[in-house]
Amino acid sequence: MWSCRTVLTSTLVGLQVAALLAVLALTYFASQNVLLSYAEQLTERVAHDTTTFTENFLNPADDAAALSQRLAERAVVSTDNRAILTRYFYEVLRARSDFAGIFYGEADGSFVYVSRDDTVEGATYRTKWIETDPVRSVQLDYFDEEFRRVSRRKDEADTYDPRSRPWYVKAAEENEVVWTEPYIFFSSQRPGITVATPVLGDDGMTMRGAVGIDIEIGALSKFLDGLEVGQNGSAAIVSQSGDVIAHREASAILAPDGKGGQRFAKVAEIGDPALVQAVSSLPGGLESVAPGETRLTRFQTLDENWRGAVRRLAGSRTPWVVVTYLPESDILGPIQRVRDIGLVVVAIVAALTAIFSAFLAGALTKPIKALAAQASHISKGRFDDTPLPSMRMKELADTGRAMRRATSWLRDYKRENEALTGQLREAGRVLERRVEERTEQLAHANRELEEANRNTNMLAHELDHRVKNLFAITSSLVSLAASHATTPQEVADEARGRINALARAHADTQGATESQLAAIVKSVLEPYAGTDDFRINVAGDPLTVSRSNVTPIGLILYELATNAAKYGALGHPGGGVDVTWERAASGVVTLVWAERSNTPAVDGDGTVTEPGGFGSIMLEAMAHRLHATVEREMTSGGLRVALTIKELEDPKEAPSPAPDPLRSSTRSPDRRERSAESA
Repeated sequence: MWSCRTVLTSTLVGLQVAALLAVLALTYFASQNVLLSYAEQLTERVAHDTTTFTENFLNPADDAAALSQRLAERAVVSTDNRAILTRYFYEVLRARSDFAGIFYGEADGSFVYVSRDDTVEGATYRTKWIETDPVRSVQLDYFDEEFRRVSRRKDEADTYDPRSRPWYVKAAEENEVVWTEPYIFFSSQRPGITVATPVLGDDGMTMRGAVGIDIEIGALSKFLDGLEVGQNGSAAIVSQSGDVIAHREASAILAPDGKGGQRFAKVAEIGDPALVQAVSSLPGGLESVAPGETRLTRFQTLDENWRGAVRRLAGSRTPWVVVTYLPESDILGPIQRVRDIGLVVVAIVAALTAIFSAFLAGALTKPIKALAAQASHISKGRFDDTPLPSMRMKELADTGRAMRRATSWLRDYKRENEALTGQLREAGRVLERRVEERTEQLAHANRELEEANRNTNMLAHELDHRVKNLFAITSSLVSLAASHATTPQEVADEARGRINALARAHADTQGATESQLAAIVKSVLEPYAGTDDFRINVAGDPLTVSRSNVTPIGLILYELATNAAKYGALGHPGGGVDVTWERAASGVVTLVWAERSNTPAVDGDGTVTEPGGFGSIMLEAMAHRLHATVEREMTSGGLRVALTIKELEDPKEAPSPAPDPLRSSTRSPDRRERSAESA
């Protein structure tokens, strides 16, 4: 439990600190979001500027190659006059310092090439002429800045054939300006690309040769080195295959190719973990960036968060992307320092507030402690007055007087309350006893109502089911009598007899006392006996069914007989039923009802062969009362039901079985003849 002084001091200090921290946090996070947004804009802007510079750097090669093609095709610069063509190439190189060389290769293998070359003292340019007619010869000339020849020599070992070079093959296949993949120039060992365009004949179809321009792309690395992307940010140009085309560290983009030469380094080989993470954090990889599209990314490396922007060049011939990235600390550093200063200020203000709060809490603690002591006595049931110190504050003095009046009122109220409490307790005990008695009566009545409701529903369903079955069976018995009789009187007599037998079978299965199992079976099947159209066989050990089991076993047999008459073997001429049972040594009785019919059985609504019907529900309910299990099987002859009963027989010894009046009988020849005549 904290003291008032602690709570007051902590509250004032906490509120002061919370307010300062809230202002500081609001300022910090608002500024942080603005600065992070600025970081994204900065990286996106640098990527855009770098892309623009790269495109502007490469576009003149397109224009120069296309111009050379048009001049050659229109004979402004004759490809047959090598001196004029060489001079034209020299002038192009002087105008474009980013071009490393320009050349023309003919369809017959001849070649004119002007390049920058200072390997010979005093030389700035070099020309290479390859002639194939009448014999192949290679001549190298070196020129100074004013294109004055400095040296000349033959190179008989040169086997260069422009027609086999990728730029020539690609220009011939696509028949338009083409760009090669970046590669390392053999002579200068500097990174570059080649742009070439075909020169067509007068018919506009035949290719006379191809003009090409070599471009050193080292200037791109110099441009990136001059960019200011924060304090620690950088930028790079990467091909979609993962080659680093340009980087602030120009020397890092070259790697040995394992054959004594050099190649472009992959992103993972450049030694720049921020660039690796910027590329790997891009969903879909570099290949997913469309021409001219810019994507922003955020990643973590070198234990801090970074922001990056990836933009692809708009031209489809150079599928390069510019990757710009910088750490968030470059942008958030100043605001983080301001935050640290703010935290120091918050700590100083909190200390001053704590000192002031301690003095204020001391002036309030003493009278409040006295009031607390008085309240503690009251909580313990002691309503005597305790001395209170002098209270200089009006509110505390009023509180002390109110405490005195409350104590006096509580003393009087306690006496009244004790008397009333005794009366209420006695009344409560009486009421509890009455409630318990009434609750028990209501629960008993509710159980009786629920049981009566269940019995009523069951009886209603059973009555409805039996009435429908009786009507159906009565109709079947009348039809059966009509099929055998030859006169209306015989129909009436035979139908009356069978209906009376059905009534006796129904009565025998309702509320009967103990009886022989054979008698129950015969009573149920008696309405269907007496004709050779049906074969009814009953056989089994003498068994006396106990009083409690007579009705369930009778209802089960009645349902099976009703079902057989409506849908099974007793509903079609020539059918039959075998009812057999046997008793095991353990006392378990197995009763089998097996139908034999020449007509396939058809299930109807509510039959015992359909698990969801009322007859099936009735069969299961009666089997449960017998503690028996039921197994149904539809054989080729009809329904077969096996009933296994644990306790069916009455304990006393069962009487000997009576003769079976339902054994199959054969009609007399006279009656068979009369039936044939009436048919």
